[in-house]
Amino acid sequence: MVHLLGVDVGTSSAKAVVMDERGNIISSGKSAYDIAIPHAGYAEQECEMLWRAVCEAIRGAVRETSVKKRIRAVGITGQMHGIVLLDKEKKPLRPVIIWADKRSRKQVEMLKNCGLETRVGNPVSTGMFLPSLLWVKENEPELFEKAVCAMLPKDYIRCLLCGAPGTDYSDATGTLLFHLKEGGWDREMIEKYHIKESLLPECHDSCEIAGETSTACEEITGLPAGLPVVYGGGDTPMQIVGNGIVKSGQLNTNIGTANQINCVCDFLPKFDARVNLFHHIPQNGWIGVGAGLNGGILMKWLQNNVFTGYQSFSQMSGVAAESPAGANGLVWLPFLNGERSPYMDENAKAILFGMSLAHTREDIIRAAMESVVFSFRDCMRVFEEIHLPMQEEVIASGGGSKSTLWLQMQADILQRPIRVTKGDEEACKGAAIAAGVGCGVYASLEEGCRAAVRFGDRMYEPQVKNKEVYDKAFGIYLELYQNNKTLFV
Repeated sequence: MVHLLGVDVGTSSAKAVVMDERGNIISSGKSAYDIAIPHAGYAEQECEMLWRAVCEAIRGAVRETSVKKRIRAVGITGQMHGIVLLDKEKKPLRPVIIWADKRSRKQVEMLKNCGLETRVGNPVSTGMFLPSLLWVKENEPELFEKAVCAMLPKDYIRCLLCGAPGTDYSDATGTLLFHLKEGGWDREMIEKYHIKESLLPECHDSCEIAGETSTACEEITGLPAGLPVVYGGGDTPMQIVGNGIVKSGQLNTNIGTANQINCVCDFLPKFDARVNLFHHIPQNGWIGVGAGLNGGILMKWLQNNVFTGYQSFSQMSGVAAESPAGANGLVWLPFLNGERSPYMDENAKAILFGMSLAHTREDIIRAAMESVVFSFRDCMRVFEEIHLPMQEEVIASGGGSKSTLWLQMQADILQRPIRVTKGDEEACKGAAIAAGVGCGVYASLEEGCRAAVRFGDRMYEPQVKNKEVYDKAFGIYLELYQNNKTLFV
């Protein structure tokens, strides 16, 4: 049976998955790494570190000769928004400025006042490609002048795999330089900010073949030379594909380090500064994205700093299950990392509200988990206001989907049925499906999803008995931000 390789250049690790054409995971590899914080508010990663990790992950996935020989094509995905600057020899000029970086506050304020957001369909935030590029232009002018190419992280890795520069439409729409209505780079903004147009790569369809794996790639990764490599896509669109979501109206939640709620559309939605709009992997599709910054990172913070005796999230989830729905009146505003959708407030802070001597660690942990789902519900209010075509059912994904407690919370707080797919590493699977379309294993993404994506047997249905308590807690959640936002500096 034909095999397909999907590679994910994530924020905390590189992953590689080999799957057969029916979606069965044959083998996998993973290599973890850290974020460098050389100054307060900075977030960087060395290009060479990312490449080494990708090579290690691929070697782990293709260590068996029988697996390696059956691979037909390679797909790639990865963290969005970051910027890689290359010199004329295609060598990195500096570390990657990644999505979590906050150094470009000055550039963000400038961009917010020039009408950019309505042109590119996205609110301006720190850590995104354009403000980071303008920060380099202002603060590292010598490097900016030496740069001949500006890439997104996954595109840099793909270039090393097969020698092909370029990007795809899904990742391009997250740069703040892509004009959504015109369907290409925004030349007016390029001229306004004196950016060399030659810096920006050509845009391609995610399933289009970019090139073939090189002999140099074979030596370091173990992948056979000559394998087709498709352009791939950003991790948000690809994990949606990996969950079988390609049709208009389908909803997806994702709880990883950050958290997101996504709605697929077959039309370009009206711009709203509270949500992001990205091209979906099918080029005629769109995704309304409620992108939060505080998912599993909130639980990790509690584990590292408050409840240090717990060794895993599953332990914490088990403890939280001892507290009732609504956590006995305890409500978190979970913004330890600032917040994007729907507030776009990098200064937002976390609040634990309602504490008394009667509250327990069980209540604190449960309230934290509930707050992540409240952020989904908050974004859904915006989706309704801009008339996104939301279906009733929600497909949940990410590490949070491994917790039955968190899944039931989603059903109860969102008041919608929740399903999950079988298997892990949805972004890798989405990249592999795109590779399958590119090399002709599947006739379309829809066919690839039907063949490779399977759902679990259980449907998590809303429990009516919890609706009133969650409606009340959500009301408090909303007031906590509105009544305190002027204090967040």
